[in-house]
Amino acid sequence: MLEKGSFEYIKKKKKRKIIMVVAIIVIAAAIFGIGLLLNKMSRANIFTVLAILCVLPWAKQLVALIVLFPYHSVSRERYDKARKCLENSGVQGAKLYTDLVITSPDKVMNLDFAVIGAGHVIALIGRDGQDVSYIREYLTNGVHQWGDFQVQIVTSEKLFFKEVERMQEHEVTAEEAENVDSYIRSLIV
Repeated sequence: MLEKGSFEYIKKKKKRKIIMVVAIIVIAAAIFGIGLLLNKMSRANIFTVLAILCVLPWAKQLVALIVLFPYHSVSRERYDKARKCLENSGVQGAKLYTDLVITSPDKVMNLDFAVIGAGHVIALIGRDGQDVSYIREYLTNGVHQWGDFQVQIVTSEKLFFKEVERMQEHEVTAEEAENVDSYIRSLIV
């Protein structure tokens, strides 16, 4: 199963969406063709309606593909470096997510990495040119609804690693930690 925030999530998700888009087109065409053959080449039949209804799931898959299309997975080297940095921080129970494409009502945002744990959310912006202040405000407001976490959004990989290494325990309950983790994962496309 494809897990949100896992290594190469964007790459695998794009492949899955492409396969789904093509499969739905093939299924719709087959249903329409069967309807024509069974009804003496007349389009006025229930199979035509079923084929048309295939547009709904097709459109949903296509929209997800369009949202993901401009973004790319991080390299194995960068992922391993981030994972090792988190291990060296000594913080127990912190999680590393990668390949985050998150949506709000106004924008689509990309984060290369997010570390969640010990009362912290530390995230690295994925693409240049994004509205960092909007991302910071959006995530901070959302996270604070679920727990008393410190949220940091950084634009430099070097600064990201530095912040992860010096991350110290910030007292939060287990319920808050689970809620914030679930919230962040729910934002991922």
